[in-house]
Amino acid sequence: MDLVTTLRRVPLFNELTESELRMLAERTGRKRYAAGAIIFSEGESCRELLVVEEGSAKLFKTAPSGREQLMGIERTGSALAETAVFDEGSYSVTACAEEQTVLLSLDAGRFRAICSQNPQVAAKVIKVLAYRLRHLDALVEELSFSTVRGRLIGHLARQAREKGKLIGTGVQFELRENNEELAARLGTVRELISRNLGRLHGEGLIRMKRRMVTVPNMKRLESEGDGGR
Repeated sequence: MDLVTTLRRVPLFNELTESELRMLAERTGRKRYAAGAIIFSEGESCRELLVVEEGSAKLFKTAPSGREQLMGIERTGSALAETAVFDEGSYSVTACAEEQTVLLSLDAGRFRAICSQNPQVAAKVIKVLAYRLRHLDALVEELSFSTVRGRLIGHLARQAREKGKLIGTGVQFELRENNEELAARLGTVRELISRNLGRLHGEGLIRMKRRMVTVPNMKRLESEGDGGR
């Protein structure tokens, strides 16, 4: 697929004109990463905007003890760590390819110039950054005030609302993260995730078959999450 077509599909750029997209494509490169490869590390200087074209990237922070806190998983069309592009600072997280991943690469200074010249692009960036700030606020609240059970229920309920499909027996969605990744996201260990998923299944709050999750009663699940604080 040519770069202009690819860039047009990226939410940040889909309001640019054909000539602007072509100009952007001339300054955009591709980078390929194998599964497990580090894309950038926390503390490194940021010199480019990176957008996922294919695959996915995990963003995480690492404590001195070595424990990881998952900050998010970015998939096709999403940019990585945009904040560092604008403050010309260093990355606040580490990014790792979850699978074979292709990234679009655009010089940071060039992207800042595009935002200055195109208010529509700047507005979209602000919206993305606002969404990330809200996500961080929610993450801090959950890690500070919720039990592991409450955090897990909250995450499952969000996945059901955002990605679930109504079927005859409830709301069904695919849980794309494994238990180790869920533990990193929710600030705990894999064993507690496994134990709590088993308990939720045993209580009838969810039904799991491999990584497919069915929520028979959303209101009941969400009320249990409120009780886990």
